[in-house]
Amino acid sequence: MVKGIITALITPFTEGLGICAECLKEMLGFQAESGIAGVFLSGTYGEGVITPLRGRKELFAKAIEHAPPKMALLPHIGGVDMEAVVELAKLAKDLGYRAVSIVGPIYHAPTKEGLVKFYSYIASKVDIPIIIYNNKGRQGYNITPDDFEILTRDVPNVVGVKDTSYDVEQLLELVKRFSSKYFIAGGGDNLLYYTFAVGAHAHICGISNVFPELAVGIFRAMSDGDHQKALELQYKILLLRKAIRKYNVETQEVLRVMLSIRGVKSGQPPIQLSFKPVENMISDLKHLVEAFSKP
Repeated sequence: MVKGIITALITPFTEGLGICAECLKEMLGFQAESGIAGVFLSGTYGEGVITPLRGRKELFAKAIEHAPPKMALLPHIGGVDMEAVVELAKLAKDLGYRAVSIVGPIYHAPTKEGLVKFYSYIASKVDIPIIIYNNKGRQGYNITPDDFEILTRDVPNVVGVKDTSYDVEQLLELVKRFSSKYFIAGGGDNLLYYTFAVGAHAHICGISNVFPELAVGIFRAMSDGDHQKALELQYKILLLRKAIRKYNVETQEVLRVMLSIRGVKSGQPPIQLSFKPVENMISDLKHLVEAFSKP
């Protein structure tokens, strides 16, 4: 039951879609120094679904090698190839990971029975705790609290859920029904304040790649009962998100540039998403980093 902020870490690629070990070590150190409780590897911000299998294997091996001792590591192994998912689950267990996260089937929406069979199949191949990754927008359907209850009943390996439904009522229901026995994490950086207001254990956060102080500040303010401060920090994140969206590219692409401005190497983007920032963009982002790097 990790509590606090878990950063959905950007993957530091090399030009050949390998992993930059030096960059990864630097990024993990930056997160740990800022009070981040853990990192979520190879998720949406980590571009895991478009990462070659060899790249994900290398990432998981290097992350567990370079992570600070007290940092929680949650590898996301979901993808379109079931056998690759199983292979990654086996690797994660062999490397010593305590759990894995798996998004629901992608592209082809399953029936309720199919959803259970999907997770049951993976659990039958590898005995490792599973955290469901419900990404409604990316997978194309929702895993509801009732679905989660069925999964916990029929797939004993299921130990929690990362809910990126952007549905505050759903997150509240998950907390009230399941948080005493299962790990409940929120997703969606516009809902950081709400995640902790309803009592979820953790929030898996993208903006904390660059601004861990803001996300950790919200968690600490909520822990202290200072809702006003938490709301002020949430508003700062709202402003940041609006500023980032105007570039009309994947958020992690902009965050890579901002990390470099903060002096943290984050490697190369994958070829499919790479773009070249123009000079006026870099100038704008420098001002944003200066304005928002302190909570």
